[in-house]
Amino acid sequence: MSGVPPHILRRRIVALLVLVAALLLVVVVVARVLSGEDGPQTARAGETTATTTRAARRAARRAAVDPTAARDMGEPGPARPVPILMYHVTTDPPADAPFPDLYVRASEFADQMQALHDAGYVAVTQQEVWDFWHRGGPLPARAVVVSIDDGYHSNFANARPVLRRLGWPAVLNLKVGNLHEPTYGLTDGQVKQLIADGWEIDSHTIDHPDLTTVDAATLAREIGESRRRLQKAFGVPVNFFCYPAGRYDDAVIAAVEQAGYLAATTVNPGLAEPDDSARFALNRVRVNAGVSGASLVGQLQGLGA
Repeated sequence: MSGVPPHILRRRIVALLVLVAALLLVVVVVARVLSGEDGPQTARAGETTATTTRAARRAARRAAVDPTAARDMGEPGPARPVPILMYHVTTDPPADAPFPDLYVRASEFADQMQALHDAGYVAVTQQEVWDFWHRGGPLPARAVVVSIDDGYHSNFANARPVLRRLGWPAVLNLKVGNLHEPTYGLTDGQVKQLIADGWEIDSHTIDHPDLTTVDAATLAREIGESRRRLQKAFGVPVNFFCYPAGRYDDAVIAAVEQAGYLAATTVNPGLAEPDDSARFALNRVRVNAGVSGASLVGQLQGLGA
């Protein structure tokens, strides 16, 4: 190549380097696709894929904690009622607590969850129950939903470690106004850690009013805006609503449906029924202070769960 002019030689070298770089890029892309990393579908994955991934992580955690968990999945079949437990604060009540029954001590909560586990129950999310009822998804034969209202720091500090040991999720019906409340609330970072654990985040309004007494604008804000804020802050679907103090009427139900929720929970006692006509009035099982794990298991068995 000694007879090739220098400027032609430089062009050939540059062209060769570009060709080598292009070939290396092709090799890397092919390797990543074959290994399942970063394909176009992954980049476009939305809420359904994210939900499926979280469910898979929960299943893996359950199997790691309890090898029998994978064998407890019920076969798709006729929809059946499911117990949705209702909790609030998971710590000792202060001396001046206005509603001491809503405080379940950390030791009581741990005893209840362990007793449920030992009796063969497996905690799931409301989305998993909904998918079982309406889409034929799998569900453990003795499924139970652990729902916690409002969003208190004690839920992160006390309930989370218990559920993590079991590989179980909870459903946090989050009052938006409790975020960053310095005395007893949760931070965005703590909520994100709960989501990473497999917890489902649903709406419990912004300010926890009696929705049957507010005007139309306030009703829309408390129901619709609370969902949008949670979706924006945490990137989760927020498909379910929880009525503050269980207060609702036809106008409230209509607003919940208009806001795009799939269903809503009440404080009405009993098992949540798969009947579609009751999807905006799902029953729950209240768990108050002083209930032992054995008593809670007996209560659920008495309900037929």
